[in-house]
Amino acid sequence: MDSKIDFSSYSLNDLYSSAESIDRDVYPERAKEIDGLIRQKEAEFPEEIDTTKDIGEKATKPDRLMAAIIDGVIGIISLVPVIFYVGFDSFKEPSLSLLGILFIYGVFVTMVLHGYLLYYYGQTIGKNYMSIRIENLDGTKASLATIYFKRMLPMQLIGLIPSFGQFISGIVNPLFIFGKQRRCLHDYLAKTKVSYTGT
Repeated sequence: MDSKIDFSSYSLNDLYSSAESIDRDVYPERAKEIDGLIRQKEAEFPEEIDTTKDIGEKATKPDRLMAAIIDGVIGIISLVPVIFYVGFDSFKEPSLSLLGILFIYGVFVTMVLHGYLLYYYGQTIGKNYMSIRIENLDGTKASLATIYFKRMLPMQLIGLIPSFGQFISGIVNPLFIFGKQRRCLHDYLAKTKVSYTGT
């Protein structure tokens, strides 16, 4: 029989560590108790809230979301010239040639905007702003080849498929981050993760 642990005597930092390490499938009630105590202590002692982010620690969902929003806004802005050139109506039922042009344009813009950061730091503009980077599972910086050909390209190609592909790349892919590993579908495909960095 499992002995009862008095988590109420734990400090906020101890509770953070317990919440990170506990197996939530095996001990769901304990995990729920720890989460409740964390919320309670954060409300009572806001000055003790740990806002530091250790280098190598997996990036939180909010930080990854913010990085994605920044990159998304940049991506939308970069599409403005194309929309003006071909007309917005062309996007309603895009031809095969338009899809090809959009793909080539997307690769070009990605390399122009993010290529330097991706090559040297494993970061997009958004990730650089949030101090997170794309890493291999062993914690080393992912190469540009890994990031683009294994992580980005598959989602770009799938996204070219009307409806189904866009659903996979736009909805299913990011929803994977809510799993235990905090990794999107493209992270699993490329065997990468996103972690905090000092740059």
